[in-house]
Amino acid sequence: MATASAGAGTSAHTTTATPWWRLLFPSYLTGAILAAIGYIAGSQLTWHFIGYGNEPTQLHPFTEQGFVVGFIGLVLGWMIGIGALKYPFTWALGLKDPDHNEEMRLAGKDQGWIRYFRFTTDHKVVGIQYLVLVSLMLAFGGLGAMMIRTELMFPGGWAFPSETYNTLVTMHGMLMILATISMFVGPFGNFIVPIMIGARDMAFPRLNALSFAFLMASMAVFAFIPFMGFGQDGGLGGGVQTGWTVYGPIADQTGSGMTALAVAVMLAGTSSILGAVNIITTVMTMRAPGMTYTRLPIFVWSIIGSAILAALGTGAFTVDLLMILLDRLFRTSFFYAVTAGNYASTTLTASQTAQGGGAAWLSQNLFWFFGHPEVYLIVLPAFGWVMEVLPVFSRKPLFGYKTAILGIMGVVVLSFLVWMHHEFVSGFVPELRGFYMASTELISIPTGLIFLVAIGTLWRGKLWTNVAMLFALSFIWNFLIGGISGVYLSDVPADIQLHGGMFVTAHFHYTFVGGALFAFFGAVYYWFPKMTGRHLDEKLGLIHFWGVQIGFNVAFLGMFYVGLQGQPRRVDDYNPAFATGNFITSIFAFILGAAILVFFYNVIISWIGGTVAVANPWSAKTLEWMVPTPVPLENFEQIPVVTSDPYTYGETGGSQGFPVGAEVPGPAVG
Repeated sequence: MATASAGAGTSAHTTTATPWWRLLFPSYLTGAILAAIGYIAGSQLTWHFIGYGNEPTQLHPFTEQGFVVGFIGLVLGWMIGIGALKYPFTWALGLKDPDHNEEMRLAGKDQGWIRYFRFTTDHKVVGIQYLVLVSLMLAFGGLGAMMIRTELMFPGGWAFPSETYNTLVTMHGMLMILATISMFVGPFGNFIVPIMIGARDMAFPRLNALSFAFLMASMAVFAFIPFMGFGQDGGLGGGVQTGWTVYGPIADQTGSGMTALAVAVMLAGTSSILGAVNIITTVMTMRAPGMTYTRLPIFVWSIIGSAILAALGTGAFTVDLLMILLDRLFRTSFFYAVTAGNYASTTLTASQTAQGGGAAWLSQNLFWFFGHPEVYLIVLPAFGWVMEVLPVFSRKPLFGYKTAILGIMGVVVLSFLVWMHHEFVSGFVPELRGFYMASTELISIPTGLIFLVAIGTLWRGKLWTNVAMLFALSFIWNFLIGGISGVYLSDVPADIQLHGGMFVTAHFHYTFVGGALFAFFGAVYYWFPKMTGRHLDEKLGLIHFWGVQIGFNVAFLGMFYVGLQGQPRRVDDYNPAFATGNFITSIFAFILGAAILVFFYNVIISWIGGTVAVANPWSAKTLEWMVPTPVPLENFEQIPVVTSDPYTYGETGGSQGFPVGAEVPGPAVG
């Protein structure tokens, strides 16, 4: 109970704190309830009044139309239930804008733990929400990977039916892509970046919360995929059997799980675009006095680069998915030679089909115009985090700060000029192969500049090799393997031989997992003390680190080997000649999975009862370490004035500046 004075001339009165259970209205609980009601109402009303049926020979087979209307009802119910639509309607109707007290309530002031389960505008709460959701996405995506490796452990397709395996591959690939797109920009772009630039919040706080709400709705729809389409013509086993690239022609013909996947990914794309616009605007307009562009932390530059790619590239894939939905629902033929979706079937007669003349290449180009910039959308924040922590743990200024910016922005520009190397074997405009081969190889130059900055920063540094630093170092060698193997795939003669094989799978896993995901792990170890007030356990961290390094490298080097021997990807059975390599890959993939379980265990127990962290345990110089832990609601009592860049380690001589009690490394060598 809080007591407040009413002031002179009035009687004192008491105010009672709001019970926690009343804060559940609105909340994610009410959102989930209304989402379920919205889905049931939308789908059942469609099927009841318009028609229902799985068979394409029926006159009005509106099965998938009912699913789509149901998903629309789900999203609307979710947004109404969490209170996200209140303020757009307030604005549209010209009603009074929220006052300061209302804004503080929206930010979760004095609401305790319940604010993490509400539509909350505090960027730090949104960052924690993203961290938890992304971790769950990675966990389920990783479970799919373990199921895939179980199937491929022995030849013969022994663990799952082929249709189930195809759905596993599709869902694993797409879920991991959505998770890795969000794993830096979501948790750290929201929690850390505003404090890094000296801002009190994001430029658009409600848009920030809305971005997360869209991703939550996306995952709810995504969960429908394996349960849709059983017994449907063209969708044996249910789910989606296209692979994660969901090319239009086969996406038009697969089971109705494709409808759920398309809606889910479009919602996730909306979330990504909203978040990207918010981050770009925040950095452009809300930097502290003195925080010039040449004083921005390099991690902020990498998040800007990633946000630009998300804002410009995501729309192409959204259009691709929208066309697939139109093909499936309304008999258009953007990608299929005849009408598609519920109607696509070899059992239809010529009189039952309409010649459409759709083009497979249109789908490929729309997907990869997003798909290859998306690689750098994922990797650029990892680059930025590595360059951010290397000065901290080597106690040296960042080597070539402006060179690093040039490398990041060079990758942003060139990433839109390389997508067609994925189509070298498709027959699309062979005359352009030379240009795209050259542009793809050219992107290794700005990438090389980033490696130069990293290695130059390490040179003659005094290294503190804690777990965060170990993951930063591992990024360098793992991404180097991924990058060098990618050069071979940019070369037309080599790509024609290697395309569609396990070599390609190993290459992009070295990029996404060995590079970006391992950097994410390191970023969690680095920023966890600031985000939660607790340290992760270093001993468990070392088990996690060495487990993932050994498991990952042996598993995917084995995959390179079977790929060079000729094993194709996207198959559940294979020639026994590849059995030994696949068995070794599966065993070490399980070791990788077990080590990641150690990470999740470490996060849970440390969050509950880990060592309490001081405000700046690393003696770092960026602004997020200058505020108290836990971080106040508005971050700064007074907006700071920035007078230098945050990489002035060792420039004034004397102590190297390691935190008290840290294990200080030996003298510099080299």
